[in-house]
Amino acid sequence: MTTAADKEDTREKAPADGIEKPTVVPSPKVEDSGKKDPEIVYVPVSGGAGAGGAVPAPESAPKSDPAGTTGGTSGTTGGQEEQSSSSKERSTQSGTTTGYLWSDGSVDADTNDYWDQSTVTVKSTKPLTSLKVVVRIIQTGGVSSTGAWSSLGDKVTVGQNAASGQVGHVITLKPAVTLDPGTYVLKVQYNHDQGNRDAARDLYSVTAVATDSDDEFREGRF
Repeated sequence: MTTAADKEDTREKAPADGIEKPTVVPSPKVEDSGKKDPEIVYVPVSGGAGAGGAVPAPESAPKSDPAGTTGGTSGTTGGQEEQSSSSKERSTQSGTTTGYLWSDGSVDADTNDYWDQSTVTVKSTKPLTSLKVVVRIIQTGGVSSTGAWSSLGDKVTVGQNAASGQVGHVITLKPAVTLDPGTYVLKVQYNHDQGNRDAARDLYSVTAVATDSDDEFREGRF
């Protein structure tokens, strides 16, 4: 005789949708290693991502490979040596082309619409036994020299070398004078027509001789 309770129990055991519930498998007993294993594990559905075995835990560090590690270290060292050698070569070439003389030309900013001064800055890393600076101010209208100034004082002579279309200034180190390594500033001054004068075509050149060294020549614009 089947009771109502038996019918209810039968309905609970039969799956309602025809899909079989996942099987619960107790985990195998493992000797105590200080960590507690989970009491149950769920077996993945056949054909799923985890089928065929458990997913391995990520490694905290790459496996040691003596041969590969040695090869990688050797390659890195070789690259560093090549880079170091290349840097030394570039430095040597740069030093050869730069020499001991450096120069720059600029026009001083002022509020005078009729007058300007152009500055030549010379730097030397060696003592100079000869120095000649030539400045050519191109005629742009009303240009006429009003003098020159130098941080070298009476160690130089100042002259003019006017030509058609330009006003020239020549500053020369006096004979038997040697300049210590350092920075020297030379300025030429001139009037011009009213307004902001364009100095883009003005030129300067620097010729120097250092102790026990070849001549150096620099030129540029303002």
